Amino acid sequence: MDIDRHAFLDALEQVKELLTSPDIASRTDGVFLTETLSRFYELIDEYALEYSDDPESPEDPEKIKEILEQVTTQLNAIDEHVTLNQEKLKFLSNVSPKA
Repeated sequence: MDIDRHAFLDALEQVKELLTSPDIASRTDGVFLTETLSRFYELIDEYALEYSDDPESPEDPEKIKEILEQVTTQLNAIDEHVTLNQEKLKFLSNVSPKA
C-alpha cells in the first residue's frame, strides 16, 4: 500500500471513528442516516480489504473505483442531510436574549 492510499484509508477510518462516537451516534435518529452511515462504514471496510498488503490478493482497479464512487455517493448523502438540518436551524442565528 503506498503512502497516499494509506493516508486516505487512515482519514476514512478517522471519519468512521468520529461518526461512531457516542455524541454523534446518539443523534442519528433517522433511518435514512443510520442506513447511510452503516453503508459508509461497510465501504470503508471494503476499501481496506482491497488495499491489503497481502500479495496473494492483487488489487482490482475497477473494484476500487466502484468502492470510491459509492463512498462519494454516501458522503454526498451525509452532506445533504447535514446541510438540510443546518438550514432548518438557521433561524436560531436571529434569536437573541430579551433585554
